[in-house]
Amino acid sequence: MLLLVPVTGAAQTRHATTPAPAPAVAMEPTGPTVVMDTSAGRILCRLYTKEAPQTTANFIALAQGTKDWNGSDGTVQHAKPFYDGLQIFGVTDGISSGDRTAFGLGTAGPATAAEKTGLDFDRAGRLAEAAPKGQEDSSRFQIIAHADLEKSKGAVVFGQCDDASIAIAAGVSHDLLSTDNHPEHPVILRKVMIVAEGEPMPPPTPAAPGEATLTVPPPPPPAVPAPEPTGPTVTIETSMGTMSCKLFSKEAPIGVANFIGLATGTKPFKNPTTHAEVRGKHFYDGLSFRRVLPDFMVQNADMPGDSGGDGNIGFKFENEIVPGLTFDRPGRLAYANAGPNTNASEFFITEHAVHRLDGNYTIFGQCDDATAKIVEAIARVPRDAHNRPLTPVLIKKVMVESKK
Repeated sequence: MLLLVPVTGAAQTRHATTPAPAPAVAMEPTGPTVVMDTSAGRILCRLYTKEAPQTTANFIALAQGTKDWNGSDGTVQHAKPFYDGLQIFGVTDGISSGDRTAFGLGTAGPATAAEKTGLDFDRAGRLAEAAPKGQEDSSRFQIIAHADLEKSKGAVVFGQCDDASIAIAAGVSHDLLSTDNHPEHPVILRKVMIVAEGEPMPPPTPAAPGEATLTVPPPPPPAVPAPEPTGPTVTIETSMGTMSCKLFSKEAPIGVANFIGLATGTKPFKNPTTHAEVRGKHFYDGLSFRRVLPDFMVQNADMPGDSGGDGNIGFKFENEIVPGLTFDRPGRLAYANAGPNTNASEFFITEHAVHRLDGNYTIFGQCDDATAKIVEAIARVPRDAHNRPLTPVLIKKVMVESKK
């Protein structure tokens, strides 16, 4: 639902004679209902068959077994439902399934150009097909538990789930992400059914024999022992508490020197608006956290005085990827980037272990347990569909202590 806030004050007076715009009407699905019986409960989503005909037809055919697909051994499976019995994984703000061989690989056919539907991730409960780099996956889908327009370029919306299903997706997502998708017992997608309007709902699908004994193997042990930070400690005073992180000076010397230089005002940078060089300014003081994502991380704004981020401050530097230094624990302090070797000033702090980030981001600090709790609280403040806090969470001051 889109809430339109009326204009107040002088602006309202100036435009009093202008007719108010008609409220935006959310596009509702009119197709059949998808019934997903999982080991965590029943999920109901109605399909946008008119707006996303290609995607819905593919999903229905796989669910009902009218589309052939390849088994894990490469043999063609005919007249067999694709989704039944698959594992569910946690993703940022939701859950995902539809992969028979490994997380991230589909087996239901080649990817196709992403369908243009006019639908977006502007509300919780969106059912979407994965579409990385504009290529729509043949089987992987996700359900989001919060509006998230950042997902717009990576998936195609083709359904809308009800409120009870959103609550299930949120709970499952939390349980799975808090274990880095390695819970003791997997969450199983028992059966996917398509119910036309007017048809009765099918009875709940019982657990398959042996489901209760299924376990998820733990992640393999690291090939190289994880180093511990030996550099100075940085204190980040925020409007929601004070964080403390020790830096990896030996493992990430470039990143650590950059952070200390910006924090203490000894490193110059360019004003992203005027492009004038700025010297002697403590860069981070007064910024805010512009991205907050529960069970994932919080990320600071990049532009001085602008919570929107994405400002060019005059330099970029390379990634420092160190064997053994991974996202294997909560409280990792790392640089955000827009691809390899595009680090500048944006940093993020993780809430849990998150191995899917390994090898792509420079880890330059480890924060203590109390900081991880603050990250957890910040990540759960009310936010908009761009994951920006509705009330800014400020970085009041960043201090670098002398190494003891």
